[in-house]
Amino acid sequence: MAQPEPLSVDDALDRLVNQFADPMAFFRELVQNAIDAGSDEVEIRFAWERGVMVVHVDDWGSGMTRDIIETKLTRLFSSSKDGDRTKIGKFGIGFVSVFAINPQAVCIDTSREGEHWRILFDEQRKFSLIRRAEPVEGTKIQIFKPNSRAEYEQFRGRAREVVTHWCKHLRGEVRVDGVVINQPFDLDVPCKVRRELEPTDEAIVVGHALDGSSFAGFYNRGLTLHEQVGGQADDASVVPGIAFKVSSGRLAHTLTRDDVIRERSFDRVMAQVRELAGEPLAIAVGERLGAAIRGLGDDVTMVTPEQLAELEYLWRAFHQHAVGRTFHASCFGQPMFRTVAGDPAGSRLVCPSDLIGLRNAAVAIAHAPSPTAERLTAAGTPVIWLPPTSEFGPKLLAWMTRSCTPISHWCTATPARDQREHQRWQPLIAGLVALLDVASVELGHFDAADPTIAERVAISQREFGEATLVAECGGLETRLLARKRVLVVNADHPTIASIATLAQREPELAAYFAAKAFLLGPQLDAEVDEAMASKTHALRERRLAGSESGSGGGES
Repeated sequence: MAQPEPLSVDDALDRLVNQFADPMAFFRELVQNAIDAGSDEVEIRFAWERGVMVVHVDDWGSGMTRDIIETKLTRLFSSSKDGDRTKIGKFGIGFVSVFAINPQAVCIDTSREGEHWRILFDEQRKFSLIRRAEPVEGTKIQIFKPNSRAEYEQFRGRAREVVTHWCKHLRGEVRVDGVVINQPFDLDVPCKVRRELEPTDEAIVVGHALDGSSFAGFYNRGLTLHEQVGGQADDASVVPGIAFKVSSGRLAHTLTRDDVIRERSFDRVMAQVRELAGEPLAIAVGERLGAAIRGLGDDVTMVTPEQLAELEYLWRAFHQHAVGRTFHASCFGQPMFRTVAGDPAGSRLVCPSDLIGLRNAAVAIAHAPSPTAERLTAAGTPVIWLPPTSEFGPKLLAWMTRSCTPISHWCTATPARDQREHQRWQPLIAGLVALLDVASVELGHFDAADPTIAERVAISQREFGEATLVAECGGLETRLLARKRVLVVNADHPTIASIATLAQREPELAAYFAAKAFLLGPQLDAEVDEAMASKTHALRERRLAGSESGSGGGES
């Protein structure tokens, strides 16, 4: 089997020049070199004149002596005088990436320990070492590249993005065209916890992203090693549903700078991330959710869009801790919901501890106060307020209770608004009482979240004004010895309103039409209809006979 030919020095140099997927990553290497040299600030600026761009990268670090230049910076390169090439130094591996943008020339001015030097690289990457007469503080780099004005502006904008990405969390100040790009080491999320470890210069911040996505950021002394959004659950660098950033001197990037090295130090750091993303973060979410619920006030109809967005964010966050069982027992004492009605003062706070004990009872969900909510509350069923657009509020509530159902599963009726309305309906009500085998007949104004209830001519209830399940309000009890139900006539139904007018003249016939409209369906067959019609005829004959008898008696 033929052996592969060994790489030439030129091939090795080409590979190192193009070692990064993004040629602009050389900025990261130059800034890192400056920080390693002890500089507290790095200045990056750009100039363009007569078709040539000049990139300046200045630091105020310790600079370089000739020994450092020859043993660390230029060991990979050949001198323009002797053509000598030797081994690759660590310093030079990062610096060589500057040639990925194909510069025309690179000039480095530096001073240290009384030595002042200029290193000039040409297009062939060969260098000349020149002694300077004047000192320079730190190291000043100039990169020359011919390009058009449009290319220059594009390069300049892209450079700002690259430097910001890799250097935004450095503690030393980094300026691009005079603007500081440094940002606090933090997550731009509403709910988070932080841990700083001294004296190891480590920091961890974990939180919940607004969209619930995962994010992982790894840094060494604030310099970006690797960042990723999302990822597979089996990826060791991902904590599902959690955003985190960790800065540690124990972390290192791969040679290609596109990932963080996964080894023992990485595992130790990730263990701390996961620990912080558990109970400590859950406690923070619970406390913030409690504060948000308290801040709603008693009138849940006045909640702002901003409050709704915050609540949905926090419900989703705590739901993640709930299903993953990464919460702390103290969270159960924080209010996470409000009722819509029941107390004289209005809605009340509801903690998980209030609901966990109700696993054998139902809980209702409502979007606003209503008579039905009041009736349910009076009957002992908590009615929890949730906005209609919420996805995770119902999920979290379902996790805490045995059953939580929408208030649309119930309906109720309120009585006549005044005595005049009550009297107007009495002929029809009396006719229905005589015709049907019911406990009583009442006039009612229906209240239900289910819009189909308003279309019914009547409903039945065990007691007038209670909260009745929609599934049970459509029929009358016919079983032997069963408790008779109350028939509630819909005062707002146009058909019933017409029938009530008819009832002023023909109460029996009006009652027959109303009963037939209510029973229309499985409960109304030919036998039942025939029986009602016969009874209606008999009642009408009896009324008319009584009326005639009364009239005749008066004449005699």
